[in-house]
Amino acid sequence: MSVENKDNHRKEIYAHRGSSGKYFENTMKAFYGAVEDQADGIELDVQLSKDGVFFVIHDSELSRLSGVRKNISEMDAAEIQQIRIGKRFFRGVKGHSIPTLSSVISFAEMESIGLNIELKETISANPESLASLLDQVSVLEKVYVSSFDYELIKKVKELNPAMEAGLLLKKSMLTDHKLLDYPAADAFHFHKRMMKEPYLSQWKDTDKTIRVYGVEGDEPFVKNPPEFIHGWITDYPAKFISKRQ
Repeated sequence: MSVENKDNHRKEIYAHRGSSGKYFENTMKAFYGAVEDQADGIELDVQLSKDGVFFVIHDSELSRLSGVRKNISEMDAAEIQQIRIGKRFFRGVKGHSIPTLSSVISFAEMESIGLNIELKETISANPESLASLLDQVSVLEKVYVSSFDYELIKKVKELNPAMEAGLLLKKSMLTDHKLLDYPAADAFHFHKRMMKEPYLSQWKDTDKTIRVYGVEGDEPFVKNPPEFIHGWITDYPAKFISKRQ
């Protein structure tokens, strides 16, 4: 199902990879932190294992997060579940396991928190996996998907027209194109650096849902948000909640 915001003045707040300003990204601790911080939802990343299991992790290559020089697409689920991610030198003692998407769905259902599921490069390389992913997330009331890959966005809408699909935008995607060139997208997500011209006029003119990521809470446009912005994706959801209340 798609996420709707009936109050234009109440901006939805999604915790970027969980409350990653306080906890290690894309871990259950960061997701529980998002619940504690009263976020409306969690933005997370999904990659696909060699044997077709969806895991919640940003990088396809695991060296930054775990020190293991392997690509997640080359590993079976059982091997991935033995990996520990976290800060360097502490992974063996205080490391976190990589959550499966199914476990996070169960968590979100239990906590009644929304999910923004970013489809990463291993999904782009295996678009046939989308049907299974969409079936898994269909149990949630508050869920949408996002991706930098417009072909995936189109595929999502073909498989499930009711699912909200947000296109993540890079500056290069608007160099020779306009937002109108991406009609399949229900929403546009972009970094706060694009809150300026020549992009700003396009955000104002579109009737699509607009969300901004990379925000920390002290930006001038956060303090006095434009009406066209639907929501924020942030490492620090608690900052936004305290201001909203």
